Amino acid sequence: MSVFDAAIAESVASAAVIPSVFVGTGTFLMSNGDEENEEETSGSKDGEVDIYRDTLLRYAGYANEVGEAFAPLVPAVVVPASYGVAITYVIADTVDKFRKSLGGGKYKQSSVTTCAIVEGLDALIWQLAASVALPGYTIHQVVAITVTLLSAAGLTETGGPIDALPTAIGLATIPFIVKPLDELAEVGMDVTFRKIFAPYLESCVIDFDNMD
Repeated sequence: MSVFDAAIAESVASAAVIPSVFVGTGTFLMSNGDEENEEETSGSKDGEVDIYRDTLLRYAGYANEVGEAFAPLVPAVVVPASYGVAITYVIADTVDKFRKSLGGGKYKQSSVTTCAIVEGLDALIWQLAASVALPGYTIHQVVAITVTLLSAAGLTETGGPIDALPTAIGLATIPFIVKPLDELAEVGMDVTFRKIFAPYLESCVIDFDNMD
């Protein structure tokens, strides 16, 4: 029995470690009080509403987390379909950011296409991390841990309300991980992709102050 318990504990601990690091790191970054990151993530400027990040459409990016939560209760095809919805949202936001950069009058005409591509890639990578990969993996592990514990207790496939417990726990976890994982993705972009391309983007921004 002790060997069995040790095996279950090891399985649960190994499943929890990476999501715990993700969420814990994101929470720590949020606790530093850097509110500028939240403003940058929203993508709105001068009061403009970004429909992909400032409206209810943002929830389409969480479709895969919902799919992962319902994985124990629904046909296998539902989870990949939920990822399809989330990735469609990500692509739409990427195209939106590319088009706005291309036609916004922000960059010099000679480099506007390249700079718009960089902005589009920024949106694509951030969204894939913040909306798809990080939270999707986290909810997947939360559900897997719950199923493992219930199986160890002999409570799975009872045909009763207990079968819905992994889904309920998965859904209840989503609101607590969204902001920390958004922050983790934001800071990750700031120290990698944005650090690399920021000098280039600054060099091709139109200097309106020095224009005749």
